[in-house]
Amino acid sequence: MKADIIITDSAQKEVAMLPKEIRTKFWKQIERLIANPSYPSLRNEKLRGTDQWAFSITMNYRAVCIRYEKSIVIVAVGTHKKVLGD
Repeated sequence: MKADIIITDSAQKEVAMLPKEIRTKFWKQIERLIANPSYPSLRNEKLRGTDQWAFSITMNYRAVCIRYEKSIVIVAVGTHKKVLGD
C-alpha cells in the first residue's frame, strides 16, 4: 500500500533542526515508509494506549506518526528520549 505522507508544521520544524546526517536518513526512511510501512529497518512499534506509531530513523532518533487508511501523518521527530519519553 502506498500512503500519502503529511508532516505537521511542528514536525517540519523538528526535522529542520536535526543534524544534516540525521535529516538525510529521515528522508530515506520516509521513502521506505511510503513504499512499505512494514520495511524492517523502520522498526515500527504501536505506542501503547494511543493511536500513534513510532518508527526508527537511527538507533537514537525516532519519528511518531498516526496511520490512516490512505495517509500517514508525522507528528513528532527527535531523539528517542524526546519523542517517546523513555
